[in-house]
Amino acid sequence: RALVRKQDAELSAEGVDLIPGALEDEASLRRLVEGTDTVIHCAGAIKARSRQEFHRINAAGTAALAATAAGARDKPRFLLVSSIAAREPSLSAYAESKRLGEAELARQGADLDWLIIRPPAVYGPGDRATLTLFRQFARGLAFTPKPPNKRISLLFIDDLTDAILHLLGKKPWRGETLELDDGRPEGYDWNDLTDIASRHLGRRISRIAVPHRMLWLPAATNEAVSALSGRPPMLTRGKLREFFHEDWVCRRKEDQGLADWHGKTTFDQGFPQTMTWYKDNGWL
Repeated sequence: RALVRKQDAELSAEGVDLIPGALEDEASLRRLVEGTDTVIHCAGAIKARSRQEFHRINAAGTAALAATAAGARDKPRFLLVSSIAAREPSLSAYAESKRLGEAELARQGADLDWLIIRPPAVYGPGDRATLTLFRQFARGLAFTPKPPNKRISLLFIDDLTDAILHLLGKKPWRGETLELDDGRPEGYDWNDLTDIASRHLGRRISRIAVPHRMLWLPAATNEAVSALSGRPPMLTRGKLREFFHEDWVCRRKEDQGLADWHGKTTFDQGFPQTMTWYKDNGWL
C-alpha cells in the first residue's frame, strides 16, 4: 500500500494499493496505516523554498505519520528512512529538518517499535539527484570540492532496498539509528570517484577543484531567484556546506541491527549499471 499524490499506472499494475493524499491529510494517513504490519516512511523533500517548507514536509510530516501509526488499533512497526545529513543538523535547513523528523518519531512513536536508517548518497537507475554528477563524468569534466579529499559513503539503490527487506525480518527494532553503506569502510574521496569513472568510460576525466568561496555568490543568487520565482532551488548555501563537509562516511556499529548485512554493490560495480540505464533511457 502506498500514499501517492497522483495515480501511478505502473504501481497499480504491480498490485500496489494506492491511497491518494498527502502527509498533511489525516484521513489519507489513517487509510494508509489501517491494518498494516509495518510503515516504511521514505517520503521527503530534498529541496524546498524555505526552512519552513523543509520543516513542514520532513519534520511535521514525519510527526503526523508517526502519530497516526501510534493511534492505530493494531500499532504497526515504523521504519524511517532518514539521511546521513541528519548527523550534522547545523549545516543546512535540509539536514536540520531530517534530524527533527527523527526526533518527532521518537516523540510521537513512544508506543511503537521503530527504527531509523540513515543512508548516505544513494544513486542508481532512475535517480535524478545524482544525474548531474554522471553527466559531468560522461562529458569528461568533473567539478569537485577543494580540496578533493573530503570523504563520502555511497549506496546503490538495490542495496538500500535489500537492507530494508533485511531489516523487515528483524524483530524487535527498539529504536535504533543505523547508518549503512556499500561495504567500503572508509568511503570514497573525489579522486576515487573520478578514477573509477575514468576507467569504465575509457577516457580521462579532468578534475576542477572549486573552492567554497567561488560558489557562495551563485548559491546566494539562486536562493534570491527562488524567492522571486517560487521554485525551490537545488543549489543553496546550505547545500554548499553539505558538499564541502569533511566527513560523510557512514559509521557502522557491528552490535546493531545491520551487523549481519553488508552492501553488495561498490561504486566500481554500480557506476556502469547506472550509466547504462541513463543512456538506454535517454537521460545521457
